[in-house]
This record gives sequence, C-alpha cells and structure tokens, in this order.
Amino acid sequence: DNTRVLGMIKGDYQGTGGYLPNDQVKRLREAPNVKIIEQESMRIKIFQINNQRPPLNDVHVRRAISYAFDYDGFNKDILGGSVERNPVPIPNNMWGVPRDVKGYTYDIDKAKAELALAKVKVDRPLTIGYLQGFSQTEQAATVMANGLRKVGIETKLTSELWPAMVERMKKPETSPDLVVYWISTYYADPNNWIGEMFHSGQWGTFKASSFYKNPRVDELLDVALKSTDRKVRDKAYQDAARIVVDEAAGVWIYNTKYFGPWAKTLEGIRFSPIGNGQEM
Repeated sequence: DNTRVLGMIKGDYQGTGGYLPNDQVKRLREAPNVKIIEQESMRIKIFQINNQRPPLNDVHVRRAISYAFDYDGFNKDILGGSVERNPVPIPNNMWGVPRDVKGYTYDIDKAKAELALAKVKVDRPLTIGYLQGFSQTEQAATVMANGLRKVGIETKLTSELWPAMVERMKKPETSPDLVVYWISTYYADPNNWIGEMFHSGQWGTFKASSFYKNPRVDELLDVALKSTDRKVRDKAYQDAARIVVDEAAGVWIYNTKYFGPWAKTLEGIRFSPIGNGQEM
C-alpha cells in the first residue's frame, strides 16, 4: 500500500486500485496532483463459516459468532465510516435484498446465550484465515478473535496468499473454520453473491467456502436463476437471503466504497462496480 501511495504522490503512477486503508486515502486526498473518485461499489466483505465442520455445523454456534463481531467498531472506528454496513449476502444497492432483515449486531450477551443453546461444545480453538498483503483482512480477523474471546471461544489466526487460500477453500476438510475476504461484482445480478455463495452445487469454488447446504435454499436459488420474471426472481432471492441470515451461514460486514486515486491530469474516468476498476 505504501509503495503505491508514494508512487501516486511522486507522479510515478497515474492510477492505482481503489481499495486502500483509510489513512492512505487521506494522504492521497492531501496530495496536490491526485484526485479521488468516490463511488459506492458492490463488493461485500464477509467471513465464510465452514458449516460442515463441528462445532460450526450447529446453528447456535454460528449465531454466537455472528453476534461476536464488532460491526460498528470495525466499520466506523477502524475504517472511519468509509464503508456501508451490509447485513445480508447481497449488496445493499442491488435488487433482491430483503429490506426488513437488519442482520446481526455486536452483542456479547446474545452470543453467550446462543452458545448456551448449542448441542455441541466449542472445545478447541477456531482457525480464522485472512489474506497476506491485505491488512484489512488481518484487522477484521483480529476484531473477530477479540469478540470470540469475550464469548469464551479461543482462536488461532492463519494467513495465506490468495492463491494458496483459494486452494484450501476447495474442500471443507482443508478450509479454515472462518475465512475473511471480499466478493466483488463479476456480473450485476444477485446470483453473483448469494447464488454462488450458498447453493450447494457451487461447493469447490472460493465463493462457496461456507459449504452450506439447505435444500429449500437450493430450490429458491434455482427458481431465481431459471426465471426471466424479475418479480419472481426478486422474491426468491429475498426468501433465500432470509433463511441464510437466520441460519447464520456466514458473517456479512459491509459494502465497499471505491476511492479511486487518479492523477489530476486524467479526465473522463467513470467507475463501474463490475470489476471494481481492478481490470486496470
């Protein structure tokens, strides 16, 4: 990050990726030769929970994990309010979102209550995977670990380069208990997120590393994918999202804002959430 920011300030680069730590964006805003293009994106930050591995196959353990993450502390304090809270597995600014679902909040008492309802005990440290080279994933993993410690769950943090983590996430036996990363806009349709993340037919891909399986959700996602009627699709995605959130199949943190640094001499730049400018 520091190398890219210095290169922009010195004029060695005319543009770089639009996802940087908040303090680095601030440095670039103050640079006389740099302009920041700010747009709400469709790139959600998540923890995938390995639903197939005990004790995470118990819904109450997963709900406890969901209540243990300090969403406001991460989004507002660590990231300085530079993101939007996104409590479901579809970006807020995409159709198919159930607006009545508020999602989970940071509540240690509720987390402990859920843990008490679990049929299995969390008798081992949970592994939390994050990505080398992406400091924000390490920060999120640390916030999660702190919350779980307050609930009485020990953790072990592990990091990998993205290609190595993708390889691990192909199988429930090798994937960490939790992995924090982002799902970008490969195409502008709810299936890009909830369909490819939580349909059991997608197991083996990096998006579906929750290894979640619910026949009713599979049915709804199939209906949504096959139909050409927007109303039918919208309802099916909303119904599927309600179930997935209720069963705490993952932890959904925020929807990204893009802060694209470009040289002031460049004109005519327009942001598209598809690809998030990363194809540059």
